[in-house]
Amino acid sequence: MSLKALVMAIWSAMHPMAPSLPDAPEIADAIVIAVSEDTKPPVFGSREEDAAVMAYYALRESWLRKHVVGDGGRSFGVWQESSRTGRADVVTQARAWLVLLHEGARICPTNPAAPLSGGCRAAARLAARRVTKALELFELAKRTLEAAEATQPVIPARTVSLPRTRRRAGAIDGRLRASALQYAIQ
Repeated sequence: MSLKALVMAIWSAMHPMAPSLPDAPEIADAIVIAVSEDTKPPVFGSREEDAAVMAYYALRESWLRKHVVGDGGRSFGVWQESSRTGRADVVTQARAWLVLLHEGARICPTNPAAPLSGGCRAAARLAARRVTKALELFELAKRTLEAAEATQPVIPARTVSLPRTRRRAGAIDGRLRASALQYAIQ
């Protein structure tokens, strides 16, 4: 299973149109580059899990837009970073986010993503919720991609959109399965 397919499958589970947003492929490539070239040990146990958390944050922070400005003009880019890194190219943004994640692991070992969300104490609940959701989506995407690789699809691969009002696990699983087929075949 490729990291890019994993990232795309996570985004598809979050929203079926997310992988088709204009900046999504470039952001997914940046995540793959940053995670693959990271010289430090993974924060969440594996490079795939770090990529999953990174992908989740990218969608939540910027809706996969590489030049977005937020927080009253104080945060920039995919992961809403400071002006220096947030205004850089997407690979630099991804690498800077990973550096911050590693620093978060050092200063907040029980909740490494908290500093990325606002601080060890102030954003502890938000960060814990985001990481938990990202890792749940990672497990679902991993199972779905493994199943897609193990079987030959008998129908043309294309994304199946379900109504946004269906938020049950089955609805997410159905979208993810369809998306996994699309990316596993490519």
